[in-house]
Amino acid sequence: MILAAMFILPCAAQQAGLVKDEGGTTNIRKGPGTNYAVVEQVPDGSYISFSRGTGNWYKVYTTYTDGSPQELIGYIHSSKVVVLKRQPGVCKMLGYVNDEDGYTNIRKGPGTRYAIVGKVRDGSFILCSGDYEDGWYKVYTQSGTFRGYMSAKKVSITESPCF
Repeated sequence: MILAAMFILPCAAQQAGLVKDEGGTTNIRKGPGTNYAVVEQVPDGSYISFSRGTGNWYKVYTTYTDGSPQELIGYIHSSKVVVLKRQPGVCKMLGYVNDEDGYTNIRKGPGTRYAIVGKVRDGSFILCSGDYEDGWYKVYTQSGTFRGYMSAKKVSITESPCF
């Protein structure tokens, strides 16, 4: 399975990414094309480790946390992947949303008195700052743009590289 609570750095040829969050699932295929069988479906917003494949298709790998070698799972179309990139002077970590209500609110400021500006589904991965303000993380869109604040009680920071 691709998802894990903690991550290891991909090898030099591999990159870290998120499956675009479009509210559904995305197919991982046996080969680089829609004519290949689906080997796995992953929830949109999932973390993946990938490398260049053929044409517009990336190779997707397992993300084991115990030091086991990564294995090729299949292929995903590049249009479905947000490549996580480092920004100088900014450290964004992967957070895992864990909310029994099914979603967590993103607010304009660090507190419930601020307006809701968005929602994130339970089980999604998000980008958030490593620091938090009064129990609230700054959260970002998958492309790295600041979006708002989310309660630290609803987010588990993963052991991931800084983006």
